[in-house]
Amino acid sequence: MPRNTVSHVRVSVPLLILSMVFCLTSVNGSPPNIILILVDDQGYYDLGCYGASEVETPRIDGMAASGVRLTDYYAAAPICSPSRAGLLTGCYPRRVGNHIWVHRADSVHGIHPDELTLAELLQTKGYATGCIGKWHLGFDDAFLPNAQGFDHYFGLHHNLDPVERVYFGEDGPPLMQNGRVVQSRVDPSELCERYTDEALRFIDRHQQDPFFLYLPHTMLHNPLGVGPAFQGTSQWGEYGDAIEELDFHVGRILDKLTETGLQDNTLVIYVSDNGRGPGRNSDQPLQGRKLSTYEAGMRVPAIVWGPGLSIEEGKTSAELTHAMDWYPTLATIAGIRVPKNRIIDGRDLTPMLTGQSKRVPAPGLKLSLNADVPLRRPWDPPGEWSPLIKRYEYNDAFFYHGAEGALAAVRWRNWKLTLSPSLRLFDLSKDPREQTPIRNGQITRKLRGMVVLFQHEMERHARRAGDGRSQFDRDAKTSVGRNIEAQLSTRRNITYTRAGDHELQMDIYRPKDPWGDLPGIVCIHGGGWANGNRSNHGNLAKALAARGFVAATISYRLSGEAPFPAAIEDCKAAVRFLRSQANQLGIDRDHIGAIGLSAGGHLTALLGTSGGVKALEGSGGHMEFSSTIQAAVPMGAQTDLLSERTREISAVEERGRIWRQFLSGSQEAAHANYRSASPLTHLDAEDPPMLFITGGRDDPSTRAKGFRARMNELTIDQELLVIDDAPHPFLGKQVWFDEAVEAAANFFHAKLKAGDSN
Repeated sequence: MPRNTVSHVRVSVPLLILSMVFCLTSVNGSPPNIILILVDDQGYYDLGCYGASEVETPRIDGMAASGVRLTDYYAAAPICSPSRAGLLTGCYPRRVGNHIWVHRADSVHGIHPDELTLAELLQTKGYATGCIGKWHLGFDDAFLPNAQGFDHYFGLHHNLDPVERVYFGEDGPPLMQNGRVVQSRVDPSELCERYTDEALRFIDRHQQDPFFLYLPHTMLHNPLGVGPAFQGTSQWGEYGDAIEELDFHVGRILDKLTETGLQDNTLVIYVSDNGRGPGRNSDQPLQGRKLSTYEAGMRVPAIVWGPGLSIEEGKTSAELTHAMDWYPTLATIAGIRVPKNRIIDGRDLTPMLTGQSKRVPAPGLKLSLNADVPLRRPWDPPGEWSPLIKRYEYNDAFFYHGAEGALAAVRWRNWKLTLSPSLRLFDLSKDPREQTPIRNGQITRKLRGMVVLFQHEMERHARRAGDGRSQFDRDAKTSVGRNIEAQLSTRRNITYTRAGDHELQMDIYRPKDPWGDLPGIVCIHGGGWANGNRSNHGNLAKALAARGFVAATISYRLSGEAPFPAAIEDCKAAVRFLRSQANQLGIDRDHIGAIGLSAGGHLTALLGTSGGVKALEGSGGHMEFSSTIQAAVPMGAQTDLLSERTREISAVEERGRIWRQFLSGSQEAAHANYRSASPLTHLDAEDPPMLFITGGRDDPSTRAKGFRARMNELTIDQELLVIDDAPHPFLGKQVWFDEAVEAAANFFHAKLKAGDSN
């Protein structure tokens, strides 16, 4: 659609919505990639395109020159954790209970598991999701990136500042990758480059996918760190040097998009999580610092770049925008309707970013896919305020909250009303320094009314933060509870084999008491053979260990890293490793089982049926030990890969992509691979007993009807548990998780502890 046509051509609303979605879609019809770069503690004037003369930032300035630069964009909060909560949920941090200060390492709070994060929303459209950088949103397992919608995580959960080091000692918080420690002592001068290197690898892995890359840099938070090549390059000391290094690495990402041909199908957003300091000359009037609700404490740089996605080029917009707006905006760009039951505070900026509208249009105009999302916010003003405040005016207001979570001010258009110690009204268009309060009774009363309405809205409709101690949270999403974890001995990041450049690891859990030879269980995560990591089955392993087993949750080579049969070779290597270490781990090497969900369920069934199949054994170490298992619990598993259903799905362009990646083509094109990967192909009378678990709402194929019938013919014990009303990913909800774990534990006790392997 040509830009700026809305003002000249009469277009029906349905057609316009379809056109908006179309113009943000690639030429091959796939959703655009999204990269969201979040810089820590960068002030409003701290880029060349925002007035900095002490540093050179040509790559970021180039984004602004060929994209949209927002001059009145606000972070959700003037401090790290609340700001990130607002960005990833589309809600004021206060609405989701994450508005007070930051989450230190001893915090029991985080984003509630019931919140639908931006990453989780994009996953529903098939996006590969990665978070690379600083998290700072809670540290219970349920609050970490892999549990909040990110397939891949690399970075620091915490800050590196002295306050954080209190919890970690001199080494400080470790560098993590998907639940395992990559490096225990982190040098801040390495982080900008290392995060970018990881980001480039993520882009390389997902060139054929739509992907969402969330890149929250640790820089420019203190302690600053600058790589040797950038030390002394600016006129602003270490801080300026760090900015110039950051600019260089942003350029590397843009260059990667060009190199891979993704530049015309990728949206890149550059923003800061809060302000830093005031202006430094007469042309930089904003006052305030990080932690404050003066303008320079919360108004920050924001640049949107998407040269192939109809994002306006060279536009500067003074529209009032904020961090919560990205949620519905990026949903529209991805072609996703924000679910009707989600009340959020963001507005869809797409019409403004694409030049369809000069301003953020009123929700009632429905000029974009998620334009009407603000209308979900409750609206029933009492008579005192209803004549004075229109609904769209209230939705366009921005409410400033301080670092301790208290409401401090409201802005609507150019007017800002501060609340403490008394009401003061400023016209930011004439007095951006906030130095001279003015009198305007009508505007003061309007903004005061907005404050009252907002306070009532938050009082009635704010939601709870996630609480690691709360039974409510455990009922909402899966947790094993800290009392259970305290009963376990844990060994993490144990390398069980190496395959080429891949070092494959497992985490092992066992009861602290009593010591003795216990059955071992290998937990194999799902993720369509293409995503996920061993932390996805961490709770499952802990729950089984607490019931008297040695449980190991394993990483294996994903299909993007190596094609079939790599994954099953790794599963077999894990079994052999446990047998080789049986004496050290207290495992009964003659009684080892396996369990897994979805893709992990398939691998569990294949592991159970392919004992002794040389073509699937691989050479992953400890070959003197057997990889045969004595019991299996496939959950939500496909057991017949030669079925008509699999043939049809594998041939469908989008739906069959994972199958084709895993097995190097469709069923028709790679029939031998599908046959070799099909558990039913290898099933014989020597195979172990199996318990199949599936959700009542899952596809009937996961009940393995034909496979179980063949087991009956071979007189192999088999059982089926269908969990009422449960979907395919049933382990994500506590009540279903508990039912599955109890059934699996009873099965393993009967088949392994009693020595009954058939």
